[in-house]
Amino acid sequence: MDGNILDDTPFTINPAGFTIHSAIHEVRPDAHCVIHLHTNETIAVATQKEGLLPLSQYSMFSLPSLSYHAYEGLAVNAAERKRLQDDLGNTNHMLLVNHGGLTLGPTVGDAFMRFYDLQRACEVQLMLQSAGKENVAVPQSIQDNIFAQANIVHSGATGGQKAWPSLLRKAWRLDPSFME
Repeated sequence: MDGNILDDTPFTINPAGFTIHSAIHEVRPDAHCVIHLHTNETIAVATQKEGLLPLSQYSMFSLPSLSYHAYEGLAVNAAERKRLQDDLGNTNHMLLVNHGGLTLGPTVGDAFMRFYDLQRACEVQLMLQSAGKENVAVPQSIQDNIFAQANIVHSGATGGQKAWPSLLRKAWRLDPSFME
């Protein structure tokens, strides 16, 4: 948690990555995996004043547990950790304004599936917005109930336990060297 390198390696830590990931691990013992990526789509939606909109089923999976963190420049200021923790709260999805997306979970599979849903939600939103047509938002009554519906479908899990093993099998089939 202090950024000390524990094993022999020729590499140093990434100070910005350390700030973000250590901040989350410090306050979220359920976050065994944190995924933070700078995809074009998550950056674009995180940069929109409205953020993620309720325009697709994918957005419904992220919105009930979505938070935002304002851009403060490169995340190398230790004081930003507290603000990041406060902004995250108990959510599992975060859009870092002008920066990218972040998800967390109790397993790699859960964090991955959460990011997959967030990524797809951002892709669909940008596609809809680029069409220049009026969009139909998901009604608030459905938004309010979607988290409970998803928990029933996934038996309280994100689906990571189901999808992650199949994704690993596919990766092995496509290129067994991916683990090297």
